[in-house]
Amino acid sequence: MPNASGEMTVEPDESAVATLDDDGGAGESQPGVLALLGRTLLFSTEPYAIVRDDDHPGRRGFVIVLVVVAIVAVAQMIAYWLGWLTAPRLDSLQGLLYSTVTDWPWYAEQVQQDPAFATQFQQGYLAGWEALRILLGYPTLTATISVDLSLIVTTFGNWFLFSVLAHWTARWFGSQARFVQTLGTVALAYAPLLLLVIQVVPGATVPLSLLFLLMLATKYLALKTTHNLGTPQTLFVLAAPYVIVAIVAALVALYGGAYGLEQLPYFRDAFKVQLFLAR
Repeated sequence: MPNASGEMTVEPDESAVATLDDDGGAGESQPGVLALLGRTLLFSTEPYAIVRDDDHPGRRGFVIVLVVVAIVAVAQMIAYWLGWLTAPRLDSLQGLLYSTVTDWPWYAEQVQQDPAFATQFQQGYLAGWEALRILLGYPTLTATISVDLSLIVTTFGNWFLFSVLAHWTARWFGSQARFVQTLGTVALAYAPLLLLVIQVVPGATVPLSLLFLLMLATKYLALKTTHNLGTPQTLFVLAAPYVIVAIVAALVALYGGAYGLEQLPYFRDAFKVQLFLAR
């Protein structure tokens, strides 16, 4: 539009200005997973609120847990590689002992009697050395992969089970939060597992008791932010999953042990005698 001096001016689009205002000016993006995890380790409640108010908190929680276990698993593999580089070599000793044993007349006699003995002996010998390395704390690929797989399965399982039991308990107290919100915020509570990265340094360890206490604190903040309950109610919701799992485990052990004893002939006969005497 021309102004008084005859120059052309451009009028701002009011709808565009309104859109910018509604989106927070320049459309500020939400922090990424690593940023959220870092703030969680500083015991900030902001990451929980961000995930709780996300359009897909459950999906974001799954990504958060996946990132945590992936970082820890990669750190474990790096620790294995560094430990393997610095650990003394046992391959030469293993090969020397194997050659010595296979040269014994006893070994030759066993092979003549059973041709499959050589293969079975070799498999048992290798398995025995692998177990010896694990007992001595020697870095092995088998142990590292087993630890990583166990970490992945237990972390995802604990995350889902704790979320289910805690959400059910919180709803009993009158919480109106959705289950996916609990899933999302509780996922952040596993951020202390990232401290296991310190094990990349040979000989460095993180006390499991410290991890447990830190995760109790982060789970409390997650539940408090998600369900907005009072402190006593939140503490009850936090403890309920552990109590429920402990009771179920005790019942399984009790009935499982009783069932196992019942299968023994002596205890089965004694139990029948007790039933006969009780008549």
